[in-house]
Amino acid sequence: MSREKLTQVLGKRSAEFYAEHLDQVVNIAVVTGKVFKGTLIGVDVYDLILRQESGLELLFNKGNVVYVHRAPAAESGK
Repeated sequence: MSREKLTQVLGKRSAEFYAEHLDQVVNIAVVTGKVFKGTLIGVDVYDLILRQESGLELLFNKGNVVYVHRAPAAESGK
């Protein structure tokens, strides 16, 4: 067995995922079961910021987020 230190990250890092989705229309599902749609305008270590079509900006703690995904083209109006 090799005694090399194993990396703790395989494949894409979460920061890369969020960078690809920044300024894109996404759906964010939270632990209550509600799904929010809007443009992902900010990401940091603990939070996500979403701007809804109405202009309302929402701050989500990542601990309450179940998933984030890019909204389908028909949903995002593109």
